[in-house]
Amino acid sequence: MKSKRILGGIAAVAISLNLGACAKTAPAAAAPVEPKPAVEEAPAAVPLKPVSENTERVFVEGVAGGVMLQTVQLEAEVVSVDQEKRAAVLRGPEGNEVTVQVGEGAVNFYQVKVGSRVSVKMARELVIYVADEDEEAGEDGSAAVAAGAKKGESPAGVVVASSKVTSKISSMDVEARTATLKFEDGKEETFNVRPDVDMTKYSVGQDVVFLITEMLALEVKKI
Repeated sequence: MKSKRILGGIAAVAISLNLGACAKTAPAAAAPVEPKPAVEEAPAAVPLKPVSENTERVFVEGVAGGVMLQTVQLEAEVVSVDQEKRAAVLRGPEGNEVTVQVGEGAVNFYQVKVGSRVSVKMARELVIYVADEDEEAGEDGSAAVAAGAKKGESPAGVVVASSKVTSKISSMDVEARTATLKFEDGKEETFNVRPDVDMTKYSVGQDVVFLITEMLALEVKKI
């Protein structure tokens, strides 16, 4: 089975920079009476490295569920910086832009300048399995951990987030080889079942668990 709605979260930055369809053009700001030195703007000049993306799927034959690992690596350029608001606009290789907000914990944000290159690495792991009928799936939830570079080093940071979502099998169509899952918010979604899975081994009411782990790493390069 494949999740159509679970994936997301901290990978939004990488996805926004990767997809040309999501391209945004930053609105032109009205000229202030007095220029603010905290804001710098400059167009991208040197071509950025192309996006590298890879997806792997692993499953045990005959067992519903499996593991999907997706990795994305790209390079973006800082086109504007606002030190007061601790915000920067990044432009991806397709020309689309995204604004990122940086917390006080990023002590090296002052080093980020217009024209800086940012290496963006994203990894996303999705594990799906059907819980045994006598197994308690446990509570859903999420957690995140962030780490940054030490003061004085090149700006960098890593965010790792994990979450758990549990659904129930509300119906199955053996002939069409589909299973409909109902989530806690009441929404239902229908998923295709692999040909090697014996659907008669599963029943309505069983829990289907989604475990999602996402890692987003940003590193500012000197050019």
